[in-house]
Amino acid sequence: MRRSGSNSAKAIGSDKTTGSDKTNPTVPNDGGRYSQSLGHGLAILAGFSAQQPTRGIADMAHELGMSRSTTHRYATTLAQLGYLEQGASRRYRLTQRAADFGHSALAAMALHERSRDILQELRRHTGWTVSLGILDGEQAMLVDRLRGWRGLHEIDLRLGPSAHLPLHCTAIGKLLLAALPRPAQRELLATLPLATHGPLGRYGPNCIASRRALRAEIVRVRAQGFALDDEELSDGLRSVAVPVLDGDGATVAALDLAVPGALFTAEELLAQFAPHLRHAAERIRVALAR
Repeated sequence: MRRSGSNSAKAIGSDKTTGSDKTNPTVPNDGGRYSQSLGHGLAILAGFSAQQPTRGIADMAHELGMSRSTTHRYATTLAQLGYLEQGASRRYRLTQRAADFGHSALAAMALHERSRDILQELRRHTGWTVSLGILDGEQAMLVDRLRGWRGLHEIDLRLGPSAHLPLHCTAIGKLLLAALPRPAQRELLATLPLATHGPLGRYGPNCIASRRALRAEIVRVRAQGFALDDEELSDGLRSVAVPVLDGDGATVAALDLAVPGALFTAEELLAQFAPHLRHAAERIRVALAR
């Protein structure tokens, strides 16, 4: 997914439609928790297809059962947020941002669905926390994260699915950075924030703090085929990540296993768990190809 803007989804419109709008019979009755404006906004985006790449306000209003003025307000807001653009004919079409967002969301859903059983088996076999992450702008996003059953949950940092992690001080992040095509990698490295503090507080004692050190680390990761977090994200946490590939050999995700640094050195972590991670990553590749 591309990096998102500062506007929230609520900016799509108010949660009330005008009195001239028709009632949508598909809207669930959930005690007021359903946002009609968000639903209508997403319905507008979903209405575009290869057969209908451009749409006018009248077409959208008729399909959604809304007044033209309300439909125009939603379309204008979606255009301001960067998801629609208007051509010379005043008809709307999806932007690349909307297409990229949709493709990434679908890819994340497919990864979660196809990998869940494999991650659960990996967690059962090793006893430690396993995570699957993808690149999301200037951060890594966890598609899934399963806590280990051996205890010591302080190393999990209260993270869960959809949590975002920095790229420069995590095994998942460094592996995803190293897997990028060189031009995209150079562009991201030029602007990537190398913070030593984040939402979790101060990062670990070995947190990478310079672009030169990060570039050297990426070279090592590309050569080794794996990435280590040696107390970089958090004091007392070590993890190793390996790539999850698609059918063409491109990295689509990073599979990570985290352990307490007090119990395992970096060398012990690699020797004991890297083979299990690689085996699980290969199983996920096969599952994605089905």
